[in-house]
Amino acid sequence: MKLRKLCCFLPACLILHGFLPASAQTIEHNSWLFWSHQQKISERWQFSADVQVRSADKMEYVNTLLIRPGIGYKISDNKTITMGYTYFGTWDKENDNKNYELENRIFEQFQIENEIRRTEITNRFRYEQRFLDQQNNKAFAQRFRYYLQAQIPLLANPLFTKGFYLSVQNELFLNVQGKNQVNDHFFDQNRSYAGPGYRFSENLDLEVGYMFRYQIMKEENLRNNILQVVIKTSF
Repeated sequence: MKLRKLCCFLPACLILHGFLPASAQTIEHNSWLFWSHQQKISERWQFSADVQVRSADKMEYVNTLLIRPGIGYKISDNKTITMGYTYFGTWDKENDNKNYELENRIFEQFQIENEIRRTEITNRFRYEQRFLDQQNNKAFAQRFRYYLQAQIPLLANPLFTKGFYLSVQNELFLNVQGKNQVNDHFFDQNRSYAGPGYRFSENLDLEVGYMFRYQIMKEENLRNNILQVVIKTSF
């Protein structure tokens, strides 16, 4: 029953944008390559790192690089708190010239992991301090993110240490402070994702799926159709 409610909740988050004011819409088609790693340091401490490379519309060129290291502490078997830093660099073409913009972030995170009938459920709460540098204008903003994911085994062994699965997730972004520096809205964006994956071992997952991102911007709203390739490792 809980799993059924979860699968209904994830796509329902997309309805949020229906309550937002109407504005010009832009549709883009992108691809994202995402690597996520967790390294155990001790019984309680762990190091985590995410690296993401994103393409511009229609995969014309690479326009975004994200690097996000962090240090986490397990307060219990299924609960972890993490603090880290994010480098977020973007390159946009204008008259055949690439303009570079940098955003530095500090983040605090609380993650809960549970299992329901072998389905792995992840709830993640992340709070970000954003130091923006947009066209030489420096600004500060804070953002809250809530992420919910289910990894549902399909053709897998009884312990779900190997085999095919379905990954379904949704992430909601809210501007808590400095929204006038971002898009003048409390709602920032929503990302919904679904795709098949294969677990090679307890240390390696590979996924290829579709993500729909709806993002509110100052002059127009952006709809992204994204092909995402995800590699997850842990040691």
